[in-house]
Parts: sequence; structure tokens; C-alpha cells
Amino acid sequence: MPKVVDHDARRRLIIESVWKIVGRRGLAAVTMRELAAEAGFANGGLAPYFRDKDEILLAAFQYACDATERRLEPATAEAGGLAALRGVCHELMPLDGTRLLEARVVIAFWDRAVHDPRLSSAYESTMDRWRTLMHDCVSRARSCGEITTPAPDERIVETLFAVVLGFQVGAVLTPGTTTREGQLKVLEGLLASYA
Repeated sequence: MPKVVDHDARRRLIIESVWKIVGRRGLAAVTMRELAAEAGFANGGLAPYFRDKDEILLAAFQYACDATERRLEPATAEAGGLAALRGVCHELMPLDGTRLLEARVVIAFWDRAVHDPRLSSAYESTMDRWRTLMHDCVSRARSCGEITTPAPDERIVETLFAVVLGFQVGAVLTPGTTTREGQLKVLEGLLASYA
């Protein structure tokens, strides 16, 4: 009887292996040979699941974004206005080991995305969704009087976006100075300035 292979489970295993390698040694260490070994496949055993390394990296990036978006839903659905905006920011900030690893994967992805239209398109559409979500939160906070600054909503969203992406870079490259406590303090000061 032929062995039944769960194609989706194998793809997830490969993606998780990318994350492990990136977390330990960075994107440069993700070769097809290293990845096959990490996932427990024979050399060349990844071919039935992914065409090439860029397709694997795109899947790993999408997996990071999907994990973030699964957390964003409850963070914004149950909270209104400023609390929802704070929740979105928290989920995008590298405040724990999981979100720090996601930041490592995303940052590693940036360099490849600059030169690959498939990857840059995936990144752009994800960032557009997150900006739209932030805009919605800012609009709700403004309509209930929690945000009163005359600064336009667009500027608030772009400032918050720049801050949380900056935290991702800082936490990966300078973890001693980009601490959880420091990130939260900066965010709270910024949100308070919009009241």
C-alpha cells in the first residue's frame, strides 16, 4: 500500500525549518541543502513541495504575516478605538520570542524582495492591509474622542508604522537597547501625544 503524504504538513515543516535556520544563523544560511537537512529530507527532497528557494522564502514570509494577522483579529475585534490601535501596534512589535523571530524572518526577506517582484508584491499587499487596519483604528479612536490631535490620520498611521518597523529592526540588530519595556514606553508616549 502506498504511503499517504500530507502535502500541507510537509510544506509547514519546511517553512518551520526556514524559521529555525533564520533564527539561528540568518537568511544566508538557508540553502536548499541546509533546509533539506533541517527538515529531515534527502537532498533534493524539497522539490515536490516548492519550486525554488524564493518560493520557500515567500511561503515563510507569508506564514509570518498570517501568524501576525491571526493575532490582529482578536486584538482589534474586541477593543475599540485607541485600545484596538494599541493592540495592532503590540502585535507588530517584537515584544516576545515569537514576534522577534517573525521580525527576523521579515527583515531577512526585505533584501530579497527588493530584487524579486513576486516577493515585493507580497510585502506591499501585506503592509497595505496593516495600514488599512491602523487607519480604521485611528478613525474609530477619533470618532469616540480618544484622538483629538489636528494631525491627519495618514500622518499618525505612517508615524506608528515607522515606529513599529523601527522596533523590529532595533530588536534584531540592537536587542540590548531595543527592549520590551523601552518599546512600550515609546509607544505609550506617542499614543498619549494624539489625545
